[in-house]
Amino acid sequence: MLKDLLKLIPSEEVYKDAAQPALRQLGESLGKVVKATRFILAPLEYLAAHHDRWERYLEKISKNVNEANMIEGYPQIIIPALEGLSYAQEGTIISELFINLLSKAIDKTKQDLAHPAFPKIIQQLSPDEATVLYFLKKQAYKLREQADFDHPKHLFFNKRIILEEFPVSKLMFPKHIWLYMNHLHSLNLAGTWQVGNQETIMDPKTNDQIGIYINSERRLTDFGHLFAEGCVPNNFPGL
Repeated sequence: MLKDLLKLIPSEEVYKDAAQPALRQLGESLGKVVKATRFILAPLEYLAAHHDRWERYLEKISKNVNEANMIEGYPQIIIPALEGLSYAQEGTIISELFINLLSKAIDKTKQDLAHPAFPKIIQQLSPDEATVLYFLKKQAYKLREQADFDHPKHLFFNKRIILEEFPVSKLMFPKHIWLYMNHLHSLNLAGTWQVGNQETIMDPKTNDQIGIYINSERRLTDFGHLFAEGCVPNNFPGL
């Protein structure tokens, strides 16, 4: 198509003829069409350049689905999932999320696990957030915090974590665990919720309150469980 369009563009000799403004205008117009076409088709050229990578992706997907169960997937899931996968680095947990989603989308026995919102959700996740979901799929994790209490001012301060069951060492940026949990909560995938009442810490000498213990749990939401079943792998190298 591009070659045919290029043939229609007037030659340089035609442009030299100032008596033919209509042809010059036509040439400029067709030149814009060709330029626009090149930009539009650039993603397809990108995909063609990464043909081997796509073959490996498709091989993984085919291994995940029994041939007898293969069915046409819904475009609102397949198209954005393929788009997201095209930008994901191969061998990462993010690309694995897309591969698992595409596998579910064409499996008639698991198609109910492929929600139309999932492709866009995956595109919003960082690798660390995907890692958080990977571990939360396996279990919930306890969190215990302590805060001091200024009795005269009736203020809590110096809040700190004294027990973190979640394996933060598996994250690239462990210090951002709260940021990740807050973002996952905004996506309705996971969160950190208090369990039970706060525990009062009393000064044994004065019997005044000097602090509290807060018990919480990091876990998936109901929607997060569906996302984990539809997208998150059960096993991933290095995690």
